[in-house]
Amino acid sequence: MTLKNRREILYFLLPSILILFAITIYPFVYGIYTSFHEWLLYRPQLGRVFVGLQQYIQLFSDINFLKAVGRTLIYVALAVSGSILLGFVQALVLVREEIKGINVFRSLLIIPLVAAPVVVGFAFRFMYNAELGVLPWLLGQIGIQVPRILGDPAVALYAVILVDVWSQAPFAFLVFLAAMQGINPELYEVASIDGASYWQSLRHLTVPLMRRAFLVVLLLRTIDAFKAFDILYVMTEGGPGRATEVLSIFGYNLAFVGWRMGAASAFAMILFYLVVIISTLYIRLIQREETYG
Repeated sequence: MTLKNRREILYFLLPSILILFAITIYPFVYGIYTSFHEWLLYRPQLGRVFVGLQQYIQLFSDINFLKAVGRTLIYVALAVSGSILLGFVQALVLVREEIKGINVFRSLLIIPLVAAPVVVGFAFRFMYNAELGVLPWLLGQIGIQVPRILGDPAVALYAVILVDVWSQAPFAFLVFLAAMQGINPELYEVASIDGASYWQSLRHLTVPLMRRAFLVVLLLRTIDAFKAFDILYVMTEGGPGRATEVLSIFGYNLAFVGWRMGAASAFAMILFYLVVIISTLYIRLIQREETYG
């Protein structure tokens, strides 16, 4: 490759590099810089005071931050496992091509995925309403009285998790359906000839051959659950009290309620590295599966 060709390639890549720097690299570096400063937007006369690691130390000693971490772990664990389980069951049922109208059912299952999270949040907030909501009414018909679903600190978080599972299960369904359709049908025929039951084939054939699909969905859903914000904010705004204040809501309150931009930047860095660590572990599992699978 001649020097002229290299320059031409550089000229074509330069706009993309500049855009990437402007919207990704610069904000990230600026966030690191801000996290070492005390910056209160409601007191601009103080400016930005360098405090070193004080913002990080204060966060890790803040009981509300630690509780938000605990709620986030609960949210991620239940939302991810629930959506994976529901998506897997849906894929098992709808992978059979002999079902009449199978494409219609598959299309209907994808609807929650294409709905805007804000719309989903408002819809379920109305459905959970104690006076007008359909869910409290249905529960009342079978003798279960739940007067305030989103107003009860004991059940509010789990009510929001159910909405997340409902809205994100179609993603897992699509991935698992594609993985199941990629399995050679002759393997099931051989297993049937050897006397394997449906559940034995599922356990010893289907699930092992879908391990990579499970890992991919687990990785993407975990990242998505860690940064979940819109549905939570629309439905509860972190309440009642702080019952549904996960890390994303906690960071929002730091930045846009408390106007503590330095603390919010430190929080963003902590959340970033937390997601990077978890993602790295998942990616290594995927790479190991590709190597030894």
